[in-house]
Amino acid sequence: MRLSIYLFILFSFLSLSNECLAKETLSGINPEEFNYLTRPQDSLYDHINSDWLNNTPIPDDQIGWGSYMTLREESYVNQKGLIEGIIKKISQNDSSLTSEEIKIANLYKSYMDRDRINKLGHQPINEDIKRILKIKDTKDLWDYFAYSVRSGPSVPFTIAIYDDLKDPLNYTVYIDQSGLGLPDRDYYLEDNYKDAREAYLTHIENLLKLAGIEKEKKKASNAYEVEKRLAKIQLSRTDSRDPEKIYNPFTLEQLSNLGSGEWESWVTSLGLKSQKKFIVESPDYIKSVLELMTDVPIEQWIDYLLARMVKGSSSSLSDEFVNESFRFAKILTGREKLPDLWKRGVGLSNGLMGDAIGKIYIKKYFPPEYKVRMEVLVNNLLESFKVGIEDLSWMTDQTKIKALEKLSKLNVKIGYPEIWDDYDGLSVDPEDLYGNLQNASVFGYKKALEKLSGPVDRREWSMSPQTVNAYFSPTKNEIVFPAAYLQPPNFNPNADDAVNYGAIGVTIGHEISHAFDDKGSQFDGDGNLNNWWTEEDRRNFDERTQKLVKQYSEYEAVPGIRLNGELTLGENIADLGGAKAAFRAYKISLGGNPSPIIDNYTGEQRFFIGTAQSDRVKFRKEIQAMRVATDPHSPARFRVDGVVINMKEFHQSFSTQPGDKLYRTDDQIILIW
Repeated sequence: MRLSIYLFILFSFLSLSNECLAKETLSGINPEEFNYLTRPQDSLYDHINSDWLNNTPIPDDQIGWGSYMTLREESYVNQKGLIEGIIKKISQNDSSLTSEEIKIANLYKSYMDRDRINKLGHQPINEDIKRILKIKDTKDLWDYFAYSVRSGPSVPFTIAIYDDLKDPLNYTVYIDQSGLGLPDRDYYLEDNYKDAREAYLTHIENLLKLAGIEKEKKKASNAYEVEKRLAKIQLSRTDSRDPEKIYNPFTLEQLSNLGSGEWESWVTSLGLKSQKKFIVESPDYIKSVLELMTDVPIEQWIDYLLARMVKGSSSSLSDEFVNESFRFAKILTGREKLPDLWKRGVGLSNGLMGDAIGKIYIKKYFPPEYKVRMEVLVNNLLESFKVGIEDLSWMTDQTKIKALEKLSKLNVKIGYPEIWDDYDGLSVDPEDLYGNLQNASVFGYKKALEKLSGPVDRREWSMSPQTVNAYFSPTKNEIVFPAAYLQPPNFNPNADDAVNYGAIGVTIGHEISHAFDDKGSQFDGDGNLNNWWTEEDRRNFDERTQKLVKQYSEYEAVPGIRLNGELTLGENIADLGGAKAAFRAYKISLGGNPSPIIDNYTGEQRFFIGTAQSDRVKFRKEIQAMRVATDPHSPARFRVDGVVINMKEFHQSFSTQPGDKLYRTDDQIILIW
């Protein structure tokens, strides 16, 4: 059986390679860029990237720069061209335009018309201000919370309609914590973020003043105090990662057990009266919020809601609001320049009508051969991962059978979806940006409600094709690679095989590994939150993952702030598992032959160089603290050095020795997948 797997991968890879024989094969690396003062045995990341990191400026309108950002910029430029092409056709009365394309153009134009928007000032939110000021008691508060779910403003708890974790063929309703203005609860509680808290308070004051709201200083203080109390009772991001912990089913009648309130009125207003089950992320949080709804004076709640509404609306208001929001964002992220107007317009259009833009994007920017090549690579990585599971020494055969079953059911989506989201019923006015956003919120909520009447459509995507990213869905047991992600330098069809496996191959393996990380491994092959492990194997798995937690928790992301190894665990498992699977696939593709030496590096070495190159990214120092608190991914250098230190293949390829900073003995190496 093992021989047949090897032959399958070899045949598939040769098919991929033969397509490229007519073109010149590139090395995929540039040794002249390497820093030879740092040895790869001490830091592969710095050896490959430090000269680039030191000499590459971050564009003024970016928070960071690297391969992902360049691809995103390319996608934005391409989308701009497509949208402007539609606008040109409209001016020419082109009858071939679809209603969706006209809506795209109208949405974009409504954002770009700054003269009209600036003349309006805060006028678009005046009715929302009046709505909040009319709140007199907790009954009104409940009514506003329901309104906010449908129309957009952030409040302490909201709902999401998503696949049921324990019945993934059907949708259900989740009641989630919400309502903060700073990036994370830790910003309100940790000393590291004191400066950000002070800047935030000033920011809220400024926004309220721009909105024509008097006594802005007192109101901002009241609003902040409510947010701080909410932060104290919210689940941490680490706790929220545990699917069993956040899966707490309630009937409508049982919701009242969480505390007195207008549950029935709230649910009815949201169109959920017939819903049989609600999944509450944190029952303790909801209980505490209900207590705050009676403990906190209604006037203070009003100030909080005013602050949340004005801040949430600021990007769709006049330049005064936009500039104030950027001023505060600059403090958090270090971004030096507000992105150009067209970029913001493209971002808005993409966020609200992503699939409509995606339909025209793929016709021009995603050649069919890219999808074919990706399918070959994905199949290679799946077979490699299968070999890895079969070779595990720490897992019993009983659990291996279940793991292989899950792997065999893993669905792969490449480029673009089979079916597209439609926008029938969405009203878009080229002269009413704020109205368009409100319409989009109501439209989106209505479509979400419609999902509850039928089964989950597993053909749907959670990202548009022009998004530079990839993802794994545990309830659908699928990995998804949008078209914009599958472009050079992420995937270079003319580059050497080793470098492609080290770059896009590791990414494919990363997404596959998410099906088996600490979170994904709790779901079976059909997407059910269901334990398929023996007790012994789960204990062995947890022991190994805790070693990874310890390793990454010792890394200092910025001076004085260490990584949260629990928060980043899932991504760290996927990074390691993906690299192992990709290297194995590359070796099998050689068919037992030695790897070619190019630029004085073996194929094995170039694999790791390709990995280090693909994770080349730099961020502004101001945003590093935010990323530690909010990002489940480790910083790039640890996604490279923290992975290769646990790979015997790296130690063999670069002949690490005792005394090297990345050296580890065999018994120190952490092996999971």
